[in-house]
Amino acid sequence: MHFNYKARNKDGKLISGEIEANDEQGAILALREQGLYVSNINSSSQSRALPQIFNKVTIKDKIIFTQQLGVMIKSGLSIVEAMEALKEETSDKNFAKVISQVISDVKGGQPLSAAMQKHPTVFDPVYVNTIGSGEKSGKLDDVLQSLTVQLEKDYAITSKLRGAMIYPIFVLTALIAVMILILVVIIPQLKTIFDDSGVPLPPLTKAVIALSQFMIDYLVYIAIAAIILFVLIRMYGKTNSGRHLFDSMKLKIPVFGGLFKKTYMARFARTFSGLTKSGLPLLEIFRTSKQVINNVIYQDEIDKMIKKVEVGEQVSKALKDCKLFPKMVGNLVSVGEKSGSLDQVFDTIANFFDKEVDAVTNNLSTLLEPVLMVIMGLGIGLIIVSVLQPIYGLVNAI
Repeated sequence: MHFNYKARNKDGKLISGEIEANDEQGAILALREQGLYVSNINSSSQSRALPQIFNKVTIKDKIIFTQQLGVMIKSGLSIVEAMEALKEETSDKNFAKVISQVISDVKGGQPLSAAMQKHPTVFDPVYVNTIGSGEKSGKLDDVLQSLTVQLEKDYAITSKLRGAMIYPIFVLTALIAVMILILVVIIPQLKTIFDDSGVPLPPLTKAVIALSQFMIDYLVYIAIAAIILFVLIRMYGKTNSGRHLFDSMKLKIPVFGGLFKKTYMARFARTFSGLTKSGLPLLEIFRTSKQVINNVIYQDEIDKMIKKVEVGEQVSKALKDCKLFPKMVGNLVSVGEKSGSLDQVFDTIANFFDKEVDAVTNNLSTLLEPVLMVIMGLGIGLIIVSVLQPIYGLVNAI
């Protein structure tokens, strides 16, 4: 939930802003940890829900913002001066508003990471924690440049994954649309001809005509039922059991399941590498890296690894024991632990899986095209056969 608040800092200055929390008490506790004493707080989730959908900050804008902020700070500008300049340059009004609020909080004495943390829809935990590590180490400019590279690679891999899924979705959607058109428009016209001819219809033709008549009679109800079913599935997908079911199914989809796994590994390894370079504590690195994987099956496994590392187990051993992580990962990390170069090892792992994703996405259309052609051929072929059979019967009768 989102909350608007007014609070005073240690100097007594009144500060206003927004924060994300599960409930009001959680928001107040989070603000107290930042050294703020709340005077007024109220939920803004309902009023902000619609704008957030339509005013989401794009990853491209975040990449440009991060890169330019790093360059400006490296050039000697203060954080406020750099962000003031970036606010003027951005064409996204929503992003400019967020930057303005961050500037206000920084001027009020808050660290940049704490100010960004109030806008979780724009700056995710990985981003905030990385910025926080840069503030602590005094190398914010270097951290911002590393973060830029990480965002660019994440954007590239997300674009490839999305592009790989567009082709089969488009083909299947077109197939469904063509079949509906045939059943609703063409088959009823042919039915009239068949009825007038009096030719006995084969079972397949009768089945297609019955399906056509059913769709014509109940098309509106079918559409309404489909929408309701879609909404119910979406709602169930947001529950804990629903997420586990769908995320588990996602990993078992032929071709795409392997692609998802490689994508998760690349994101996890790259984030782990970046946060290790930033100097975050090991457990915090695990907790933050977990959040870049949008799959609860993987997140549950990482939680198990966190518990093992908490009691002193080596990272490589925890990774080797996890069934979802390839043995190669654990072996490489073991080498990194011995040599003291965990960040480099995880960077190598991320680059390896990036190349794997590239290889799969580049060949995906070649792999899927025969399957999709067979599906299209079967679907449209059955309808054509059902139409041609009685036509041949009519010709023979003549």
